[in-house]
Amino acid sequence: MSILVRFSAGLCRVLALIGGAAVVLMMLHVTLDVVLLNLFRISMNTAPEIVARYYMVAVAFLPLGWLTMRNQMISVELLDFMVPKPVLRVSDFLIALIGVGVYGLLTHATWLRALREMRSRSFVDLVSVQLPVWPSHFLVPAGFALATLACAMTAVVLLSRDARAELDRLLDGDDQ
Repeated sequence: MSILVRFSAGLCRVLALIGGAAVVLMMLHVTLDVVLLNLFRISMNTAPEIVARYYMVAVAFLPLGWLTMRNQMISVELLDFMVPKPVLRVSDFLIALIGVGVYGLLTHATWLRALREMRSRSFVDLVSVQLPVWPSHFLVPAGFALATLACAMTAVVLLSRDARAELDRLLDGDDQ
């Protein structure tokens, strides 16, 4: 199980870093577009489409697994203080299993959509170029698949205190 936990945490970390890099690239791309437009009256007419179709998709979906594994998704803990620890642990386990099911269905549905977009070679017709957008559709099922894996790992970890300690250590960046 140690290898599986290590692999899952590493994969989640890599995709979260790619999502973080997308934020930086988006910022640089938009800044360059604004500077070119204001200083030289040159418009990068592809900027809005690339931001919407690539950067934002990567930012929104690739870090899902990382956030799920770190238990940093938005949650409402209205009654947690009243529930005994063993019941809370069972509740967390059931929620992780529901997450596996929901994220699994979303992975399947978005994968099928990505395949349809790939087969049709979908693109956006801009003034001077045809921008292919079908590749960005694969970022969504990648993010959901990793979130599915993260929920499965969370369920397994809730069954084992040793695995929880190892996962916490890996997610905090202490690989030694």
